[in-house]
Parts: sequence; C-alpha cells; structure tokens
Amino acid sequence: MAEFLRRWRRDDVSALADIYARADTDLFNNIPDDRSPAGAKAWLDRIRSAEDEGTAAAYAIVAADLSPVGNVMATAIEQRHSTAWISYWLEPSVRGHGLAAAGVRSLIDHLHDELDVYRLELGYRVDNPASGAVAKSAGFAVEGRERERLLYAGVRFDTEVCARLRGDQRASGRRLPITSPDDGGSAVSR
Repeated sequence: MAEFLRRWRRDDVSALADIYARADTDLFNNIPDDRSPAGAKAWLDRIRSAEDEGTAAAYAIVAADLSPVGNVMATAIEQRHSTAWISYWLEPSVRGHGLAAAGVRSLIDHLHDELDVYRLELGYRVDNPASGAVAKSAGFAVEGRERERLLYAGVRFDTEVCARLRGDQRASGRRLPITSPDDGGSAVSR
C-alpha cells in the first residue's frame, strides 16, 4: 500500500510521541515544546477540537506500514475572508522523497475544492531550502520577506511568506489519497 493522508486519531498518541522522540532540529521548530506522551495527547486534542470548530484540517501522512510519519494541516481557517494557514512536517527518516509536497498538494485540493477556502498562506525560514521547495512545488508564490520573524533558541530568522489562491493554476505532481473516517484505514482518493 502506498502512502496516504488520514485524520489524526486520538489513538495516535504513542506514534506521535515516538516521532517527537526522534525529532531533529528542523522538526523541533514545528512541534510542541512538550514532546511527552501527555504533550502529544494535548496536541491531538487541540487539533481535533479545532477541526470540530471548523478552524483546522489536519492530516497525518501515513507510510505504507500504516504508521504516521508526518503532518500537513491548515489552521486559522477563517470563513469571512476565506483564508487558512498551511504547515507541514516530516520525521527525518522519510524526508527527500516528495511526501511533504504530495501531501500539501492534496491538502490544497481539499481546501479549495471541498472546504471552499480561497486564499492559503504559509511561511518558511529562508535558511530552510527544503521547506521552500515544498511550497514552490505545491504552487505557492512568494509574496515577501519578514525580517527576523521567528525566534528559535535565542536566534532570529527571516521568513518568506507565500500564498496561493483558488484560481491559481494547479501544481502538477503526485498527490496522496485522503481516506475518509469510514474507510477503515484503506486509502481512497477524494
């Protein structure tokens, strides 16, 4: 079975805590400060609550062995202006194979086509070319630079801010199927 996307489940606590335990510096900047099983549970509870409120859509990137290996999500989904903030991460062992870009492309299609979100935004550190490559591959256009926007371990980093609009040309490339809750874990395209 190939990789696919599915909603995070409350029983993913152990898998998420294991990912946190293997995190490298890049991943540390994208996951909660509390990387314990309790922290993983709290993150999952917050995400599920935000999904229930309609302000988030989060999907685990699931490997062929059915274990979560990454995340793509939209947060700050705002109905009045039809906007959302996109983020993504992968555990270090699966990077470099196009999973993040494929997952983001799938998320974009879902947000534009099924949730009717018009404008999608994201930002990445300018010293993180891999994240920039994912954004470009998913069809995001750079709109500007925010100087010293992020603070990690006492160091400030510039970011590039990007957006993609519903009317922009769809990015070509692989997409990961999204499973629905009643699929029983089988990957089906939406």
